[in-house]
Amino acid sequence: MKINKLILITITMSNLASAQNSPVIAGLYDLGSSGPEGGSHLVVLENGDYAITHFGGIQIGKWIRVEDSVFKFTPNVKENKFELYGRHSKDLGDKTKILFGGFENGETFIQLNKEKEKETTMQRVFNSGANCFSPPYVHTFETNALSISFMSIQYENPDRTIITITNPEGYNDFMASFIEVNDYESRPFIATFRDEELHFEEGNSQLRSPLDQMGEDLDFIKNLIEMESNRDTLYLNPFYNPFGQIDDEVQIDIHAYHVFNEQKNAFIDPEYYVEGVEHTTPEESYEDMSIIYSYSLLKEFSKKSDKYEINEESLFYASCD
Repeated sequence: MKINKLILITITMSNLASAQNSPVIAGLYDLGSSGPEGGSHLVVLENGDYAITHFGGIQIGKWIRVEDSVFKFTPNVKENKFELYGRHSKDLGDKTKILFGGFENGETFIQLNKEKEKETTMQRVFNSGANCFSPPYVHTFETNALSISFMSIQYENPDRTIITITNPEGYNDFMASFIEVNDYESRPFIATFRDEELHFEEGNSQLRSPLDQMGEDLDFIKNLIEMESNRDTLYLNPFYNPFGQIDDEVQIDIHAYHVFNEQKNAFIDPEYYVEGVEHTTPEESYEDMSIIYSYSLLKEFSKKSDKYEINEESLFYASCD
């Protein structure tokens, strides 16, 4: 009798787990369009991932069943709105070079810390009232850094948190990104699935289409989700041009044509690499992928709200006035 009860409990728990992870809503949903650029689409995968694609962007997240036919979609929101990838460059010595990506999307500030600073002075990345931006923006500091602090001031948000990212490996060549996500983009949403349609809280509903209708685009979405979910390493050429993507469709493995060169601390394509190409100019070699550097994500960071001074002398000046 006890064995029968155990079997019954096991079957019941198995059924519950199966229902929780059921891919019943997996499919493609046309979310329509509110502008001339094109529509947005919701792609729901069987494994619990989803993506909302729209002109110029994509939102990636996870979905779960919360009850019967009700599902919750939660965007993947990074805990830190500043990201820092680094590597060591022998050519830089004790200097520090940083590519600033997305820092023009708000009032942003930086401080390089050689040790535990007694005073916090945050330097503007761009001048106050900056406009007419023309990236890329690369700056070389005449010092190394044990850690690097970032801050943003958004006037609709009173938060003045300083984020300090530690640099235990002593990297001196960095790619820094500022990722500002508004409340709407980071807010989970609920949808109910019935009659082959997803019904959203706003009252609208969208009919499901099979995923195989997407053709090669489905593989591209899956690859993009995989890349965004596991971005511990970036591969960039000497001018910070990303390696590994052709026509938004084919992802190239760094090991397919490149071999690692310890002396240069880089991946080299033996067939096409010309000695010294890394020391030319972006105008000459921005598209050259014969030498590729590997940048690692710096994961250790701290947050604090502390007193600070602002150095108004910005790293970059951008203005049409």
